[in-house]
Amino acid sequence: MRVLVTGASGFIGRVLCEELLNRGHEVIALVRRAGSEPPGTRGVAGDLGDGGRLTQVLEEERPGWVMHLAAEIASQRSERKLWEVNVQGTERLLGACLAVAGPDPSGGPRVVFCSTVVTGDARGALLTEEVPLPVQTPYGRSKQEGERLLFQAGLPSVVIRPSHVYGPGGWYANELVAQLRKPGRFAVIGSGENLWDVVHVRDVVDALILAAESAPAGSIYHVADDEPITFYDFMALTARSIGIGAPRRIPAALARIVAGGNAVDAVVRSARSSNGKIKRELGWRPRFPNAAEGVADAIAGLGGA
Repeated sequence: MRVLVTGASGFIGRVLCEELLNRGHEVIALVRRAGSEPPGTRGVAGDLGDGGRLTQVLEEERPGWVMHLAAEIASQRSERKLWEVNVQGTERLLGACLAVAGPDPSGGPRVVFCSTVVTGDARGALLTEEVPLPVQTPYGRSKQEGERLLFQAGLPSVVIRPSHVYGPGGWYANELVAQLRKPGRFAVIGSGENLWDVVHVRDVVDALILAAESAPAGSIYHVADDEPITFYDFMALTARSIGIGAPRRIPAALARIVAGGNAVDAVVRSARSSNGKIKRELGWRPRFPNAAEGVADAIAGLGGA
């Protein structure tokens, strides 16, 4: 299959491109900067801010699948930027897909949208696809609006909602592990007793590809590992894996001053996410069913301690 990937040079995007190539797909990476495409992919210049260029790319490439991962993340402090990229950018991409679909949107490319369950504090509740998510953050609102636009378009689309994604790269390597390795003791925000639904990046990629291959159009799936863990225990597990002592704790109010409210809200939320639906309907099984196995793999992928 010819596959167009937005956000191909990002954390999840690079792993997705690698796996698609391993499975024999032709991968086209939409990139803003030439040469930033993952190895083995064919880079094409484009930006979610340029609807005309997106339409040109879709018309020239005619992908069977569009894997939409490009987004501003939860730590982005600018609500304007979140809306501009996550909502308006998604709307432009969908417009380009509709332009090549012709009069019947269902004949357009299959769009798999990487959304999130990290939209607000569920106070430890179990999140399922049948119940609306608690939407309390600008990032969460932007992703929910992206989902609404997706299904409104009428294209053969599927939504994948990962929980906190970790692995040998992205925020986990560049923020968490990097901070742990600095002199001094890393600090967990708040008590750390809030439940964290986490998932390894490779399990997210498997879910995205299954969604493209076999999910019914209009479906939504939550993707998390089998065993939730507290935020503190996840951080302590990572610290032990690289030979560092257990982290200390700092008040959430102090962290908000330094990191911003949006980033802190994503960290202190408490939720569990059910992966039952994607297991039942698509046969998805996590390679890393719990954080202990997944963190060990992630740290090994970073070269260990």
